[in-house]
Amino acid sequence: MKNKGKGLLEEAGKRQVSNLAGRLSSIRSRFTSRLTNLVPNQFRWMIPFLQENIEVSTPELERLKGKLPQRFRDKDLDGSGVVSEVEEETYPSIPQQLKSVYPKYSCLQKNPLGCQWSQQTIEEEPEAKYCLKCGFPALLTPEAKIRGNRGLYQVESFLGQRGMGRLYQAIQLPEGQPVVIKEYLLPQRYFNYEETKQRQNDFTRLAGINLADGRVQDFRLITPSDAIADSHEERCYMVTRGNLDTSSTLASYLALTGSLSSEQVRQILNQVLQSLEFLHTQKFRLSSGLIHQGLAHGNLSLNSLLIALNFQGFFIYLCDLGLWENQFLPPLVEAPALSPAKDLKDLGYIAFYLLAGGTVDPNTNQKLDPSLEKHWPTVNPALKSFILNLIGIGIVDFQSAEVARQALLKLPPEREIEPSRTLLELEEEETKKTKRPLIPWFFIGALGLLLLTALIWWLIARSRRQEAIVEDTLTCCIEQISGIPSGKFTYTASKNSPWSYVLTQPNLIAKQITLEAELNKRQPQLQLSYQPEPSVPAAIAQVQSQQAEFAIASFFNNLSPDLGYEEFAYDGLVVFVPFSYVRRKNNLPEALKGQISLEQLRQLYTGKITNWRELGGPNLPVKLYIPDEDEAVQIFQERVLVNQAAINDFKNLVSSQDCKQQDESFTTARYPEIIPCPTFETLRQVIGGFEDEQFGGIAFGSLSKVLGQCSVYPLDLVKNNTDPISPLIQDDGKPVTPKTDLCNDKGSYGPNYEKFLNKSYPLAYPLAVIYPRDNSREPIGQKFAAILKTVEAQRLLSKTGLVPMQQLEEP
Repeated sequence: MKNKGKGLLEEAGKRQVSNLAGRLSSIRSRFTSRLTNLVPNQFRWMIPFLQENIEVSTPELERLKGKLPQRFRDKDLDGSGVVSEVEEETYPSIPQQLKSVYPKYSCLQKNPLGCQWSQQTIEEEPEAKYCLKCGFPALLTPEAKIRGNRGLYQVESFLGQRGMGRLYQAIQLPEGQPVVIKEYLLPQRYFNYEETKQRQNDFTRLAGINLADGRVQDFRLITPSDAIADSHEERCYMVTRGNLDTSSTLASYLALTGSLSSEQVRQILNQVLQSLEFLHTQKFRLSSGLIHQGLAHGNLSLNSLLIALNFQGFFIYLCDLGLWENQFLPPLVEAPALSPAKDLKDLGYIAFYLLAGGTVDPNTNQKLDPSLEKHWPTVNPALKSFILNLIGIGIVDFQSAEVARQALLKLPPEREIEPSRTLLELEEEETKKTKRPLIPWFFIGALGLLLLTALIWWLIARSRRQEAIVEDTLTCCIEQISGIPSGKFTYTASKNSPWSYVLTQPNLIAKQITLEAELNKRQPQLQLSYQPEPSVPAAIAQVQSQQAEFAIASFFNNLSPDLGYEEFAYDGLVVFVPFSYVRRKNNLPEALKGQISLEQLRQLYTGKITNWRELGGPNLPVKLYIPDEDEAVQIFQERVLVNQAAINDFKNLVSSQDCKQQDESFTTARYPEIIPCPTFETLRQVIGGFEDEQFGGIAFGSLSKVLGQCSVYPLDLVKNNTDPISPLIQDDGKPVTPKTDLCNDKGSYGPNYEKFLNKSYPLAYPLAVIYPRDNSREPIGQKFAAILKTVEAQRLLSKTGLVPMQQLEEP
């Protein structure tokens, strides 16, 4: 009878809590409504985060809390704590992911990982190892210490549940640096001793990934800095540095905001696809030392994507990879498959739920189904089609994250729909338009004639003034850029990059004049010191460590969130072969019809083709060269070689010695072999070897370095059976061919501006200023980018062989 009475009191206490939570929800709703009316539209996306950090206190709330039993007072009535099941009623469209994963434990809330009694247990019995109600492993107590592989950690507070574990705020001793600890459990009712040890061993071997080549690159994935298996208990711990791991999940964000706009969803898709592209294609080293080519996330959901705000919007971070998260699924729970295709499908569902505002229909409590038209909100048809394709029920099957992201970027811009007007009202408006009286036909004819005359006049005028009109979109002069910070600043780039060449090479601008000197002369207030680094990653590291204010690079994919960039010109890789008037009989450009496909290049640079007769040329062995530019080689690998197998074959052929160390006799060299060589030395060796009838060389290099070098011929490129595209074009608009006299016609041909600007030339790439997104630092990088984008600077860049952002009229 006593136990029954105690149970009734418990139930009464819960009802009081539930009622209080409902009253609190009403108070917060009124607060949110008033806040929404006060905040301008462009800042309303921040409201959920304002709510998270503002205490709503009213006399009514304090009075209600006073009526609760003592053990229910001062709890978190808005998130975790005692009202987690009330939360589930308040936001039914975001169900708890792990509910009933551990049904052998009679948890009052059917979710031992997030149950209030875990917290209650350590308050009543700080030394308890298991929940007083159901026997599930209890929470870690504040000040509990965990010995890891990289140091000692001290727990400060419990944060809540996410995925298969529980999160704690902690510090690393003795420095006191903030860390987040995720505790994973292997409860005894599900795992025997052997299974526990095996899972713990697998966890420490797999929990942690780094790029195999040693680079440190932020691609917005939360990875552990330490993975710990408790040898005395059924627990494992994953440690991450800083507080990024405490960011809100998209599930909690969606519960607070409701459905997201199409533009927000597109931004989220773009960022996640960019991270997946990196994750799926790079070579990683696991904690065990095992090298793995590409990884699938395997656990994408609203709960494994974190949203972190900044002044420029937000960043989406991936967490809880299936690689280690699935180690803690109970033995009879089937682990989901790990594959890039599943990642894309899961991301499609995430996008659908974000647009719909949840995962279930709040009216029917049925799970939302993207294949049902009635479950879709009003959305741009192009975006809807893209999401259906991601899910796998559309008409296009995306083969990779890269393909999907490129398709996303090509979607038409979002059309704004007035929220106050329903679809029915829009349809009625269109119907009214169709019922308007028809304009008399003779008037239409006269109007058409006038329009045709005006169009002809406009086209004639446009042909004369087009270049001047284009230039109007750019700032005229370098001196017009104001607000340049005073003082001396250092910036950097890769030492063999196109920028190093065009900046410091004399005679490109004028006789004995460099671009660097010319820029200094035209903007004396700009005091810059150029200090190149051995590679692009090293240059970017200098910016992040504040040793340089900005960097210039042509390869800047997957920049970390603390960096921004501004494009200012284009360059491109050109593939060239010897162009000899001495040996016209075996002229390679004519034999190749002035072109080569990316597939043929792939076969050449992986050793599959070793003689030019295999491509219809003379019986000459092929000699392969690559430039000593890390950016150029990286772009060639990504655009031409594409897959990892081809890249591995390519790397295996690269000689450990450069061309200056090679023996002059090609026949004694390892064959086939790829020779690293500076571009201008390559030009000399390619033509010399061909005219001496030793070999037929092929190489690639930056257009800015090869332009005007008439001893070689830049081949047109063919991609996927499309028409060949030349990097060069004559001033009269006619294409350059193998019959063009490149030496005597110097000055009458130049870069194929149209193909570079519309990005149809397969190996075109932009140059950009990379700068820190740090308001405490001077914006010298942004100012330098603004200078380079003026008409005056664009003309200077054009003289160096770079392609300006817009085709400019000659002065």
